[in-house]
Amino acid sequence: MALTKNLAKQKLKEKKQKSFIAGIPITVWLFIIVLVPVFLMFVMSFRQKSGYEILNVFTISNYLEFFRNDTFWRLLLKSFRMAFMVSISAIITGYPLAYFVSRRLRRFRNLFYMLIITPLWVSYLVRIIAWRTILGNRGLINTALLNLGIIKEPLSIFLYNQASVVLTLTYIAIPFVFIPLYTALEKIPNNLIDAARDLGASEARTFINVIFPLSLPGLVTGFMLSFIIALGDYIIPAQLGGNAGIMYGNVVWAQFGGAFNWPFGAALGFILFFIAAVVLVIAQIFGSKEGIFAE
Repeated sequence: MALTKNLAKQKLKEKKQKSFIAGIPITVWLFIIVLVPVFLMFVMSFRQKSGYEILNVFTISNYLEFFRNDTFWRLLLKSFRMAFMVSISAIITGYPLAYFVSRRLRRFRNLFYMLIITPLWVSYLVRIIAWRTILGNRGLINTALLNLGIIKEPLSIFLYNQASVVLTLTYIAIPFVFIPLYTALEKIPNNLIDAARDLGASEARTFINVIFPLSLPGLVTGFMLSFIIALGDYIIPAQLGGNAGIMYGNVVWAQFGGAFNWPFGAALGFILFFIAAVVLVIAQIFGSKEGIFAE
């Protein structure tokens, strides 16, 4: 009996050691790819720019400039608002889609799943150019309206504004919302739904009391992913937003580009990173819950 316990303990110890060793490469890559660049950006944010030279002088003036100049934090608030609109739009679009594919569709479920996530395989820039083609003066919408005789000349209201940025970012975010929602909805045991129906619950009541609470982890994860994607993006606002659609990420990019003010750009970037990290922590807290039944 004692020998059996010792062998079991030895095997468990060996298993833990193998798991630790197998996890080292992932930890190393995480450290190199994520933590080291963030640390370097954090260090850079406390340096000072003098002309075209970056001085190795400690200063907090870059962070003070963010709070002194209301343009930056107002732009950050605007980006928050637009990212929230993108997340809500992606949830409104992605939830019914995920529910239909995971709970209603019996045949061709895998095919529909692959079709929905196929845009993730296409180049990010190609998808942006496609939306410029759709919304542009000679795009699909204007061409259709001209052919139908509704308008006499192309309209410029579809492009270079906040609406075009929100629309394109929503399209980009939908697969990131769909995947966690699909996973959460598919994991719901059918016997719980059958039990609710046996107790006399209607379709709507079953959805409100059983399905929706159990899908909340996927809903929160999808919301946070789409929010972070939209908050930090700068390519779509630059290509489709114009002056009205500029976001916080464009200012960060400009500091590293034309302005050549890397310390200030690093400070702006670290502020955005800190906010994104807080959002991820919140998502982890809510996403770890398995959902509760509404009373």
